[in-house]
Amino acid sequence: MQIPIVLLPILILLGTAAITPIIEVIARAAKAEKARDIVAIAAFAASMYSLIQLYETVMVDGPQSYVFATFGPDRGGVEIYADIYSVYFGLIFCGIGLMVAIYSLRYMEVDTGLDKYYALLLILVAGMIGVAFSADFFNLFVFWEMMCISSYTLVTFRKYRWEPVEAGFKYLIMSTLGSLLALYGISMLYGLVGNLNFSALRAYVLTQGASTDPFTLYFIMGAIIAGFGVTAAMVPLHTWLPDAHPAAPSSISAMLSGVVIKAGVYSISRGLFAIFNPSVFDYGTVLIVFGVVTITIANVMALMQRDIKRLLAYSSVVNIGYILTGLGIGGYVLAHYHKVAPEAAMSVAVFAIAGALFHLLNHAIGKGLLFLCSGCFVHEAGTRDIVELEGVGRRMLYSGTSFSIGLLALAGVPPLSGFWSKLFIILAGFSVPDDGFLKVTSIIVVLNSIFAASYYLWLLQRIMLKTPKPTVSKAVEASLSMVLPVVLLAVACVLIGIWPGGIIRIATEATKVLLGGW
Repeated sequence: MQIPIVLLPILILLGTAAITPIIEVIARAAKAEKARDIVAIAAFAASMYSLIQLYETVMVDGPQSYVFATFGPDRGGVEIYADIYSVYFGLIFCGIGLMVAIYSLRYMEVDTGLDKYYALLLILVAGMIGVAFSADFFNLFVFWEMMCISSYTLVTFRKYRWEPVEAGFKYLIMSTLGSLLALYGISMLYGLVGNLNFSALRAYVLTQGASTDPFTLYFIMGAIIAGFGVTAAMVPLHTWLPDAHPAAPSSISAMLSGVVIKAGVYSISRGLFAIFNPSVFDYGTVLIVFGVVTITIANVMALMQRDIKRLLAYSSVVNIGYILTGLGIGGYVLAHYHKVAPEAAMSVAVFAIAGALFHLLNHAIGKGLLFLCSGCFVHEAGTRDIVELEGVGRRMLYSGTSFSIGLLALAGVPPLSGFWSKLFIILAGFSVPDDGFLKVTSIIVVLNSIFAASYYLWLLQRIMLKTPKPTVSKAVEASLSMVLPVVLLAVACVLIGIWPGGIIRIATEATKVLLGGW
């Protein structure tokens, strides 16, 4: 029996996770323990290849789906579904997972229980891809919990230290409360519709939304934003992230900031735009407010950090703010101008949301790069203190240069990748010159971008230009398996910045799918 192509990326990862403990036993007996690591890397590579094939299939033949169970004729059901929006996220999730697996080959060799580490990493990425490929809230929540439980465990992987245990417990409590809030909103939808399939929920809101209590619908939207917003690390629900990053292995920090928080963004965007018409329900304003507050507060907090991983964690919160603002501008413009000028409003909305999706990719690459580089520095110098790490980049040329590229990309320095996506979001905000709210929002985003660039450049100056401290005087370049992923990610920042057209086209197509003809 041929496995449906839409299931293949998930099954490869889950199947490999299931056999990893067996591979560990066989590898130990054969005195070839790295076999476990190689198999995990191969699984990520195979899953990535299947996602690329799925992308080509979706572009040619349209969305692919597999239905496990139906709720009746024409009512949808429990379904795995991949459109270009889903595959876009799936490629990002698996791509960063592959880089982290290669990096872990050497970085994690000092730890024990690595069969569990790789199994959890495989489950984590499978869960995120499952979230992106869910056509209903039942599947989404099952995969969501798979993702969350594995990420809690990976944060506390070095459980012999108190810091990871404390950070993991805080993450567990906050994320669980967020998941329960989202589940409450989902249960209210089920009570209204008797179905959790996105297409059925969308049809209900289109046909009977006007006769439903508006407070109920807005409460559901609020539960989706706040519930999934905990994992997305938007202010004020972000406080688990700065604690989790320093405590977790740097490879897992790259996963948390690179992709896990993006799964929260995906769930918010799909849960809102796929069901509730943005030209009728003005949740765009809420997303803009959360986005601007998130950018501003996290920027101030980042400036106060001496721990390199905490600074990068707050920087991740800042960039979630940019993404939420871009999504919010798209929704806001449709809510306020679609009836007056439908084509112009849709054009601006697509531009704004495509910018947000483009920035989501740029941040995943850039922040994954920065955390993996910081892991190289900490691995060699034995400290996370920025003052003690001064000059380490001069001792570790490949890691330091890659780190500099990542910082400049996220600072929005042209022609690197982060410049274009920030520019799109800002230009979208200024596209309606007579709207005071959007104008003020865009000005705040511009000021915050300048503010963020200042501490990125400050960190670059400390790491690359300062005279090396005694703590880093004996530091040498990390091993090839650690340097290779960071160099590849740095090259991606440069190439995407120089030739952004391909990614912009994909992000635009994904945006049109998300808006779904509204």
